[in-house]
Amino acid sequence: MSIVYFIIILVGIISVHEFGHFIFARIFGVDVLEFAIGFGPKLYEKKGKKTTFRVNAIPIGGYVKLAGEDPTEEQKEGVIGLYSKPAWQRLLIFFAGPLFSILAGYLLFTLIVAFWGVPSVSIALVENNTPAFEAGLMPDDVILSINNKRVYDTYTVSQIIRQGKPVKMLISRNGKRLTVFATPQLFKSNHFFVLRDVSGELGKKIESISGKPLEASVINSMLNQYISIEFESTSLKGLLKQYQYDQPRFALGFYFASVSNVFRKDVGPFLKKDRLISIGGLQIQSNVDLSRVYQLIMAGDGGIYIEVSDDQVVWSHSGFSDQVEVRIQRDGQELFVNVQSALIKQIMESAGVFEPKVNNIKFNNLWEMIYVSFDRCNNLLLMMYKSLLGIFKSTESGGVVGPLGLVGLVGEAAQVGLEQVLTLVAFITMSIGLFNLLPLPALDGGRIIFSLLEIIFRKRIDPKIESLIHLIGFVILIVLMIFVTFSDVGRLISK
Repeated sequence: MSIVYFIIILVGIISVHEFGHFIFARIFGVDVLEFAIGFGPKLYEKKGKKTTFRVNAIPIGGYVKLAGEDPTEEQKEGVIGLYSKPAWQRLLIFFAGPLFSILAGYLLFTLIVAFWGVPSVSIALVENNTPAFEAGLMPDDVILSINNKRVYDTYTVSQIIRQGKPVKMLISRNGKRLTVFATPQLFKSNHFFVLRDVSGELGKKIESISGKPLEASVINSMLNQYISIEFESTSLKGLLKQYQYDQPRFALGFYFASVSNVFRKDVGPFLKKDRLISIGGLQIQSNVDLSRVYQLIMAGDGGIYIEVSDDQVVWSHSGFSDQVEVRIQRDGQELFVNVQSALIKQIMESAGVFEPKVNNIKFNNLWEMIYVSFDRCNNLLLMMYKSLLGIFKSTESGGVVGPLGLVGLVGEAAQVGLEQVLTLVAFITMSIGLFNLLPLPALDGGRIIFSLLEIIFRKRIDPKIESLIHLIGFVILIVLMIFVTFSDVGRLISK
């Protein structure tokens, strides 16, 4: 079913993009030979005066075929081709596709905010003796703005805090608005270990890892190997199954909330509205506790999960056996259920199982709702732009998702609900619009550059050279798409 949803969404998104090209081509009098949904052999065709509308067999995307779109193509008599028009008109025709894609995102976000509001950013856990604790921040506080900038996601909050400068936060607590001031602190590096088949004794301060320094690069080279964690007077041996490293950073000392401990739907022995109290004796109050439970399941019976700040062990717990005791609250009564750890792991890997920690923020004022919708889109566009730059500069990785990856994302969104699906659609259509504006051959942005050069120098670049450049760019894009698709397959296999 995820594939069906994906095809419907992709066809809709591409059709909007191509409709932008179609409309502006018609405005400037360029003949549009075909407007097609899908590729390959035709299933349905209707011929208009100048445009043939087609539905093709392979429903992945679509295209608009403009007369004279190939710069080397000879002009046919009675046909008004693209390159018979001035450069500024061609520029607007090329720009219209990305523009319509981005505008579609703005429209969708306006509808989303109107019906569901905007996501709230809230706090799950505040660590003791941290700037957040000293400033009086508490679990369940909702962060409305930071440094007078409205926030819609944890990314924005984190990026501002990591600058290390004093911050002013407007928060909502029990319906009241409060202003909180805090100065970020430089937190030491964090190490997270999942070990199996453990022997020895856990200490407090790590001296070395198998005789080597406590460094991320060293430890990553030891994955799936037996290691020894040496403390001041003891040592712990085990199979290093998972390892995560957080580099030193400025922070306030709190964790963001994501999901609650209340079930959103029936799953396994659990019913909708059941509240988790504990799993394997570990109290469950926030998504931080749920994350730790997942690591303890990965550690397994005879294993251990360890959290380290700098070189000090700050939290640890023995791994769970194949079956754990789960304490829940149902209809005001506490119940104990023995559950397979594998089922708990499966539940935590599934989207939409738990209720969100806080509800969306809704707006009664129409103008505020429209302002917030546009402000949220502006923030998303800026974030996408920075992410694209990061990918090209190799400062960010894992941000490119191909068709198979999108199928998975659509499936996960569908499990959560319509709001999540529409949000994903808005995000994808805006991403496509922004990506197509990149000044690369074969993309709309590359064609815009050629039009700009012609406007500036008042001379058209040799059509054969332009056509060759776009052909090379197209081949590179196809190779990139194949690479990304194989990456998607790799991610699916590794799950």
